[in-house]
This record gives sequence, structure tokens and C-alpha cells, in this order.
Amino acid sequence: MSGRENILKLASLYGEALRLKRTTVSWRLFQDTNKLDVIEGGRDLLLGRYERAMQFFSDHWPDSVAWPEGILRPPRSPAPASLPEQSGAAA
Repeated sequence: MSGRENILKLASLYGEALRLKRTTVSWRLFQDTNKLDVIEGGRDLLLGRYERAMQFFSDHWPDSVAWPEGILRPPRSPAPASLPEQSGAAA
């Protein structure tokens, strides 16, 4: 499967699982409601945008849906460290 096919397959499964319109999934990935349509139409996707989209899917993939076979899943991003609580008066 090509990178284009991977993104489109993951977008379809993700959208179906969360009952989202394709334009909503496209916005979450690329901040562009038409980008998935453009990719499907054969336009290129820069490597950095592809990697960020794959990371988004890995980090936000629904637990109720199996990750598709044949598509390499990036490791999930570590959870951001929480800031320690401030106590007492300001110095």
C-alpha cells in the first residue's frame, strides 16, 4: 500500500468509528477540509505532513477499532508531562 492509500484508509476507518464527516477528519489532520479529497485525486503530500498525520492517527486511534494490517503504526507519543502545582504565595 502506498502512503496515499495508508492515509486514505486510516482516515476512512477513523471517520467511520467516530462518525465524523470526511471534511472534519481532513481538518483534524491538515487544518484543511479538502486535503483528503485532493490526496485522493492524486496530488502529493509532503513527507512532514504525512508523518504528522500518521502520528495523529496513532495517538488518537479509537480503542474499539483494530489498526489495519499492512500499515506500520508509529509508536504513540509520550503523554505531556504535567506541570507541578504551585503552592503558597507568590515570591
